[in-house]
Amino acid sequence: MKFTAQAPSNIALIKYMGKTEVENNRPLNASLSYTLNNLTSFVEIDFHKEDADLNIRWEPLNADLNLSVAGQERFMRHFENLCRGIGLSGDFTIRSTNDFPSACGLASSASSFAALTKCFGDVARKFKGLELSAEQLSQLSQRGSGSSCRSLFPTWALWETEGAKQIEVPYQNLLYDVVVINTQEKLVLSSEAHLRVSTSLNFVGRAERAQKRLALLLSAFEKRNWTKAFEICWAEFWDMHSLFETSQPAFGYMTPETLTVLNLTRDFWHREGDGPLVTMDAGPNIHFLWRQDQSILRVRLKQMIVSKGYNILDPDSKV
Repeated sequence: MKFTAQAPSNIALIKYMGKTEVENNRPLNASLSYTLNNLTSFVEIDFHKEDADLNIRWEPLNADLNLSVAGQERFMRHFENLCRGIGLSGDFTIRSTNDFPSACGLASSASSFAALTKCFGDVARKFKGLELSAEQLSQLSQRGSGSSCRSLFPTWALWETEGAKQIEVPYQNLLYDVVVINTQEKLVLSSEAHLRVSTSLNFVGRAERAQKRLALLLSAFEKRNWTKAFEICWAEFWDMHSLFETSQPAFGYMTPETLTVLNLTRDFWHREGDGPLVTMDAGPNIHFLWRQDQSILRVRLKQMIVSKGYNILDPDSKV
């Protein structure tokens, strides 16, 4: 018996970095994200036979994905915890893949754990008669990967403590680009980054700064003040990356190439008086969100960046 599910990635504009409870990924502060529906993870679960015990194995859904042993174990452990939570046993094979690079700051763990949790929802319905809502699945997904709880919703998601919820924001159907600086697996994974940032002196007051920016960003959106939204998002990702660079031991994701593109983008904004919302996750790559009416500006900035030798992933071009 086979179950399948898919889920998108998401990009946070107010960041999740720091936890008050590691085991259940309880965040230090609320985060706000936009769902990237064209960056997708796919999960397939085969139920082989009933068994008194719970047996789980992982396989790649295609040859493009090669999870590390630690990544496989984390993925299977999440499914095991979900099954034990409802008293489900049996023999299962989990297969998964992404249609974009993994473990390099493109939130592949968010989409993959969300897809796994959605697939579990189908398993729970079949064997236990459970009907789990998106909010309930979000709470469950959070236990495996905190940011995945935001990928259960189609547009904007707000995550405060236990699971995320969809919220209404005036800007819909945004366009998305990511400047791909490096697709190599990060030396410091996000789970480790969450632990290290607490050693930074800048960590004091981090939650309060993020909460204040969240309120300011939502207000800017309501007033349709795109320039103010850009300024808030810019300050927010720099705040997060400053934690990395001032932790003990210090580490970082930005490269000289990252800084070159950021400076080029900031100069573009100053020159044009308009541009994309800019943010970065825990990785070297740079994310842009554009309004629908910015198509000419979008092409112009992309041409400038590509002319400097950098690659831009445009997920919209896949559809």
